[in-house]
Amino acid sequence: MTPDLSVLLCLGLYLCKGTRTEAADGFHKPSLRAENGSLVPRGGAVTLRCRGSWEAEDWWLEKKGASGWENVKSVRQAGNEGEFSLPSVTSSDAGTYQCRYRHSSYGWSEYSDPLELVVTGFSAPPSLEALPSSEVAPGQNVTLQCRSELLHDWCVLYKDGEEISLSKTWFHERRYKVDFFFPVINPTHDGTYQCYGFYRSSSHLWSSPSAPLELRVSETFSPSPESENRLSDAAAQDYTVGNLICLILAGLVLILLGILLAEHWKSSRRQPVQGVLG
Repeated sequence: MTPDLSVLLCLGLYLCKGTRTEAADGFHKPSLRAENGSLVPRGGAVTLRCRGSWEAEDWWLEKKGASGWENVKSVRQAGNEGEFSLPSVTSSDAGTYQCRYRHSSYGWSEYSDPLELVVTGFSAPPSLEALPSSEVAPGQNVTLQCRSELLHDWCVLYKDGEEISLSKTWFHERRYKVDFFFPVINPTHDGTYQCYGFYRSSSHLWSSPSAPLELRVSETFSPSPESENRLSDAAAQDYTVGNLICLILAGLVLILLGILLAEHWKSSRRQPVQGVLG
């Protein structure tokens, strides 16, 4: 092989290696999402979509098990998204998922962030109540109380289909309950609320949802009783301070008048004496 041919061959291999490395490094980290949400009723259908680079050829879906991550589905699909259908979910489908994709020349991408798939309908629904009322004015407070007769360890509060709070239950009056307290209501709290209960040992298997609760926030501002008490205390304090200032000023005026009267009295006593000497 001539020296020139060797140089060209080495250059070609270097360029190919560089191109391959750039393509592999250019793999986007995939993202995994559940179409229509990751909260699925038992027996319902859900589609998990893994989005990555256009170079992808194979897509893998893995689920976290007792012994680690296990491949549960794989598809050979062109484009920048792999699709995994779960037509009728059961308790075995609930859990933590991640995905990745592969190109025959460049290898595997990194893993996506985990996705928590929750299946509902495995116990009776709790009840949700607004205290003192579901009609609230801005500035007031309200408590959304989630109650269950079952020994649920945790309750989750959802607003308009999005999880907003999670809290451990406590036992009171033969029920397990959680108080979700909102100290100062504003128009963003207006919406539809539901709560779920679940057991610590099966955190991906939830109860059926409570009946929807409509929380309506009026346009008129109305301070809560606690705010009114604070305002009353502040007004009383201001009134006391004002009275004290008035008393101090009145005392200063009296002292000044006393000094002026004393000076006048001294002057009036000196004037006759001056007349006799004259």
